[in-house]
Amino acid sequence: MSHLRYLPLVAALSLVTGGTMLRAQESQPEVLPTRDVDISYQITRPNQPTIVERRRWLANEHLQRVDGPDEATTIFDPNRGELTLLNPANRTFRKLEGAPRMPMAPQNGTALKRGGESIVTGLSCVDWSWTDETETHAACLTPDGVLLRLVIDGQTVMQARSVSCGRQRSELFQVPTDYAPALAPEGGLDP
Repeated sequence: MSHLRYLPLVAALSLVTGGTMLRAQESQPEVLPTRDVDISYQITRPNQPTIVERRRWLANEHLQRVDGPDEATTIFDPNRGELTLLNPANRTFRKLEGAPRMPMAPQNGTALKRGGESIVTGLSCVDWSWTDETETHAACLTPDGVLLRLVIDGQTVMQARSVSCGRQRSELFQVPTDYAPALAPEGGLDP
């Protein structure tokens, strides 16, 4: 029964270490979705027309599918360090190794600064900022890592128009079975 006298100490330590862990989690946000989500974004780039992109995340496999306005699709697979380009016009695909880091996410280990809270498409998010080389980024992220707005050097370049959380079909993140590998033109260089 003498071990019961340590129970209040164990409880107090649990509260302290639990609180420390909670503060550590709050100090740096999730920067990629932790659950499946389907988002439509308005993309605004300097000297280019505004476009709409659809981005879907298969969170448990860390896969992202981007469907652009030109019907082209890109599947990002950071686990394999590759991206896959799907061309529905001729039903071909091309896999590229060395997938680039997503411009909306900071490099691993980058310290983010917490800013204010906002409401975008009816969802609450917090602005987290960082400097990447010479640009200042501010990403408004939900607690589960969904990007609702990206501002670079004071200009909104990406903002969610609609967000739908829910299970994504895994086949959306794979090359369709009726697609063939794209052939490189003579000379061996891709266009």
